[in-house]
Amino acid sequence: MAELLARFISAFKRGIEGELAAMRASAETFEVPLARGQDLGALRYGFETAERLVSGTACVLRSSRGEQRVVIERVDDGRVTVTAVQPVDVDAPCALIVAPWFLYERLITALDEIREAPLALSLFGKEVPARAATRLEREHGELNASQQAAVQLCTETSVAFVWGPPGTGKTVTLVHVIEELLARGERILLASTTNAAIDQVLAKLAGRPDFAPGTFVRLGRSEADTFGAELADIVDQRRGAGRDRLARLRARIGDAEQQLRFARGLVEELTPAVRSQQSLFATPAPRLRAAQLARVFAAADAIADLAARDQLRVVEQRIVRLERVRALAKPRVSALAAADRDLEARIVSEARVVLCTLTNTYLSPLMAGQRFDVLIAEEAGMATLPPLFLAASRCTRRAIMVGDPRQLPPIVQSDDELVRRAIGRSIFDVSGGERVMLDVQYRMHPAIGGLVGELFYGGQLVHGAAGTEAIAARAPCPGRAVVVADTRSTCERSARGSSRVNAISAEVTADLALEAVRGGSPSIAVITPYAAQAVEIRRLLAARRIGDAVECSTIHRFQGRECDVVILDLADAHPMKPSALVGDAPNLLNVSISRARGKLVIVADVAYFEAAAPDGLVAQMLRAAARGG
Repeated sequence: MAELLARFISAFKRGIEGELAAMRASAETFEVPLARGQDLGALRYGFETAERLVSGTACVLRSSRGEQRVVIERVDDGRVTVTAVQPVDVDAPCALIVAPWFLYERLITALDEIREAPLALSLFGKEVPARAATRLEREHGELNASQQAAVQLCTETSVAFVWGPPGTGKTVTLVHVIEELLARGERILLASTTNAAIDQVLAKLAGRPDFAPGTFVRLGRSEADTFGAELADIVDQRRGAGRDRLARLRARIGDAEQQLRFARGLVEELTPAVRSQQSLFATPAPRLRAAQLARVFAAADAIADLAARDQLRVVEQRIVRLERVRALAKPRVSALAAADRDLEARIVSEARVVLCTLTNTYLSPLMAGQRFDVLIAEEAGMATLPPLFLAASRCTRRAIMVGDPRQLPPIVQSDDELVRRAIGRSIFDVSGGERVMLDVQYRMHPAIGGLVGELFYGGQLVHGAAGTEAIAARAPCPGRAVVVADTRSTCERSARGSSRVNAISAEVTADLALEAVRGGSPSIAVITPYAAQAVEIRRLLAARRIGDAVECSTIHRFQGRECDVVILDLADAHPMKPSALVGDAPNLLNVSISRARGKLVIVADVAYFEAAAPDGLVAQMLRAAARGG
């Protein structure tokens, strides 16, 4: 077992190192400005920042003393705390230099820390999953037959795959799985590639009887409502006034350090003038004005009336007092911050369900040493393999993979076959674990669902969507749920790399979006394979004054999303050579057309796709869409 584990980790590390090489060759670092620095003692420093950062990140701190490697200890309410190896001059401008590949560097370190991983090896097909018939503890009558089968499978086997095509109630099913496992006394780690997927599950859990902050803990900051389950909110609730004291002390230190900077500047201004006044016959030294003193003293007018020599004495006394305030506050801040860290660790350890991104399973210091009974990986098909293996190594009884292998796969930059095999394959393709497919879709109009089911799911989807006819009845093309808008256009290459811009297609798409807005559709999305085409369409939407009413982006950004009306602009046309879209891109096409609830409009040069690849999936899709609209 130890030798097998070592081989897995070695293969993962070789794949990660190859991907790191590709990332370093193509990506750039980015700089995060820092403000209002505070020395927290023991080579720990706090700063204010407007950027979203991740705890556990190793990066470079640039200051007046040069550059040094630091680790982000915590991120909290617009503040970041870093641990350094050398002193930092917080009075001088500072910035963090963050490299996009730091996640993989930390992942390598985390893989080296694995000592045993029987469940992970079983997940990856190297051990036979355990299976035992069980009786469910809860009632799940609101679920359909395939959803109930998924709950049953997840309680009976140590490795289970829940295959959830678009709109089949994957999140609802997952909530029932969690409730069933909790009823069995099992502790759960729910992880996903994206924060959005975690927020969707949490929103469903929040309405269930078993939900309570503390029992459910969400790691990481979110813009969505976390229903009191975000770790910081639980800490706030339990510490109460203590949390306020920490904020006030930090603010007091910040004010003191700011006043110290101004006061020292005043000393530098006053000292030369006062020293030059040694002669009894010299002209009196110029005094500081009240406006200059107001940044340091509340009673600035009274001090402005003093002689320069007396002003210098008063300012120096003020510096001594401010330094004393800072010196007294720092230990109290350190003590309160340490108490917060202890409380955070206790909250996470006591949680029955911890929800976080896969990256936080190895980045967050709070996850160190945590053990769970169950790993549930949401959007598992999008995850690279090493983080899944690592997350499974923290669990002992079950690994449940939830996702759709027919949608977007893991994103890997390297073209090296070793890299793609080691880290870039879908877990659905790697593991032989038993799976159940959810087969009733509730999102899409039957015409849209029929197109998706025919092209990507072998006709297995049953359509239970309601209320979509009203969407199909609106413009554009009232009464039709699936529409093909044939552009018969030409395409020209964008100046931005290999992306494409088709001006004719973009105009048609923007006009269709305008019709949809005027038709009263509440949610409208424009999707295209190319970033440059998305930029052009957004420009045209803005010119039509509907930029705020229509969301426009690339296909990759719409995974997991849905809208009433979706307009898909394929953009490809003569004289361009066929792109990967014309060849074999089923997952990309599946995501693009399955986002629509009630109306799907495909903007395309039909003749181009028929000539380029008549047997290709795009041509098949266009023919099926023309028949089924």
